[in-house]
Amino acid sequence: MSKTKASAPRLYGIQGLRGLAVLMVFSVHLYEVERKYSHGPRLLGDWIHLSNFGLDLFFVISGFVLTFLAFGHFAERSYLKSYAYNRVTRVYPTYLLYTLPLVPIYLFKPTLFNATDGHQVDLFRTLLLLPDVTLPLIPVAWTLHHELVFYLLFAGVLLFRETLLPRFIALGFVAMAVLATAGALIPRAEQGAFARVLLNPINFDFLFGMVLAWLIHKGERRAALPCLLLGVALAVGGYFGFYALTGADWIGNYHSHQLFGLPAGYHALYVFGLPAALVVYGIVVLEIEKGWVFGRAIAWVGDASYSIYLTHVMVIVLAGRLWGSFGVPGWPAHLAFLAGTVALGLGLGTLAYHLFEKRLTGFFRQHDPARRAKLRAAAQA
Repeated sequence: MSKTKASAPRLYGIQGLRGLAVLMVFSVHLYEVERKYSHGPRLLGDWIHLSNFGLDLFFVISGFVLTFLAFGHFAERSYLKSYAYNRVTRVYPTYLLYTLPLVPIYLFKPTLFNATDGHQVDLFRTLLLLPDVTLPLIPVAWTLHHELVFYLLFAGVLLFRETLLPRFIALGFVAMAVLATAGALIPRAEQGAFARVLLNPINFDFLFGMVLAWLIHKGERRAALPCLLLGVALAVGGYFGFYALTGADWIGNYHSHQLFGLPAGYHALYVFGLPAALVVYGIVVLEIEKGWVFGRAIAWVGDASYSIYLTHVMVIVLAGRLWGSFGVPGWPAHLAFLAGTVALGLGLGTLAYHLFEKRLTGFFRQHDPARRAKLRAAAQA
C-alpha cells in the first residue's frame, strides 16, 4: 500500500471553503433580487460581484480534490470504474431531483424561466446536462457543464501512471491557453454550445487545483499563511482595481469589458483564479501541517452546498416576487426581507440536503461496484 493511500487525510477546511463559496454565490443572486424587487434603499451594491470569487473557489476545489484523492490509484482499472460511477451518481440524481419538477412548470408557463434568453430552454439538453447556448432550467447549472467536461478529461488522465501527471497538467495549460485565445477572438454570440464551455478561461481553475494537489502530495507545504493572506488581498485588490480602471463591476468572459486589449475573462484568471488557488493551498496546508481547520462554523453549509447551490435561485426569486407584490417600504421591513430570504434559501437548501441529497448519495455509495467487489473479496478471503 502506498503512503498516500494510508495517510491521505480528510480535509475539513475544504468543506468550510465550499460553504464560503456557496454563500458568496448566494449573495450575488440575492443582490439581483434586491435590486429588482426592493421598496427602498438597497443594502447590497455593485461591489457584491466580488463574490463571484466563489465560483473560482468551487472549480479550484474540484481540481484539487479529485487529484488529491487519486494519488496511489492512477492506472488502476477498479479505481477508474469507481471514479466514473461516483462522479455520475454524485451529480445527476440530485440535479434531476430538483430539475424534473420544474419541467411541467416550464411547459405551462415558460415566462417564469430564463428571461435572459427569451424564455427559451432546451429540455433535452437541460435534463442530460449537455452544454447549450441558452441556460438550463436551473440557471446556475451552467457550471456543471464545466465540471462534467473536467470529470471526463480527468478520467483519461487516470488511465496513465502517476508519474505522468505533471506532463498532463502542463499539456492542459498549453491546450487551455490555445482554447482561451480562440475564445477571445471568436465573439461569444458566434460560439456554439460546446465551444462556450471549452473556450472559457475559467477552466484554468481546474488545472490550478491539480497543481496544488501535486505540490502538496510532493511535500511542498510552505508559506501557507502568507499564501492565504496574499490570495485574499489579490482577490479584493484585483477586483476593485479592475473596477477602478474599467468601471465594470462584473468580471466574466461573456461580458465585453476589456483592459489592456484583453477580454474580461483573462483578467478573471488573476483577479479570481490565481487568488482562489492561493486560498485553497493556504487552507489545506494549514490544516495538514498545523491542524488549523477553517470554517467549522459554516461546515454545515459546505455539507449542503450542492443542494443550496441548485435550489437557492428558485427560492430567492420566489421570495423576491412575493416581496415585490406584497412588501412594504422602509428599512426595517427591507432588512427583514433580506434576512428572511437568506434564512429561507439556506434553510430549504439544507433541508433538501438532509431529506434527499444525503440519502441519494448514501444509496448510490452503497451500490458502488468497486466497493461491492471489495466486500465480496473480503468475504471470500
